[in-house]
Amino acid sequence: MARDDFAPTVVAALGKRAAFICSNPNCRKLTIAPSSADAMKFLYIGAAAHITAASKNGPRYDLNMKAEDRAAITNGIFLCRSCADLIDKNRGIDFTADELRSWKTDHEEWVSANLNKTPGGVGGDGGGGTIIGDRGTVIGGKGGDGGTAGSGGKGGSGFIHGDDGIIIGGDGGNAGTADGRGGKGARSPMQRYGTPTDLWRFGSGGSGANHPEYDRRLTLLAQFRYEYVTTLPDHAPYVHAGIDVVPADWINQRLAECNELWRVEMGEFGYTLPPLTSEG
Repeated sequence: MARDDFAPTVVAALGKRAAFICSNPNCRKLTIAPSSADAMKFLYIGAAAHITAASKNGPRYDLNMKAEDRAAITNGIFLCRSCADLIDKNRGIDFTADELRSWKTDHEEWVSANLNKTPGGVGGDGGGGTIIGDRGTVIGGKGGDGGTAGSGGKGGSGFIHGDDGIIIGGDGGNAGTADGRGGKGARSPMQRYGTPTDLWRFGSGGSGANHPEYDRRLTLLAQFRYEYVTTLPDHAPYVHAGIDVVPADWINQRLAECNELWRVEMGEFGYTLPPLTSEG
């Protein structure tokens, strides 16, 4: 049976719309780079993959789809070659067509949202891997968050030549943030996949150095926390257990009393500190 392959123009458009970055949100590898041996050549690991198979018995084949629709750009997703191979393992049962369409839409929106932004920090690439053989599994690590400066560390990757292999890629580290915090170390893949806690330290990334002013502010916050639980001991058990946090208004009142010009706000997971470049 003939395959309903993409035309070269469709392949080119898929790559450009994705900015030649893998559309798997847990990968996002850049798939194109200059050749170091020839100024006129480049290295390319991108692939225009079919969301529903190009031929009968392929991964996610849709019997009701017309041939022209199978070959249309709406049925394509741009991936690195490792992820293009991954989504077709086990005849594609691990990745549904709807999931891949969501990857594509979300990725193109992400590319558009980040186009022409002011340069800043770059989160580290998530880990991935390559398996040459049968019945292999690659679980890609997540990319790190971008910040204001520097680059986050890359997640660990792997290569296996043989059958029945498994690679769990590490998460990419985060870039430094505007408040002076150094790049936050990546979570361990063991943590993300719910293994026993004594394994969480394996693959856990180290953090980058903080700005000295950020460290000074941490010291003050720790001091104010101690003062709060000492002054209001009935609150201490809940603060120590992590159920409650020291109220931001206490912290900010103590900052004012110490002639500090900066203040904190309550974020989703704790205090948010102001950027070092702002007043105070």
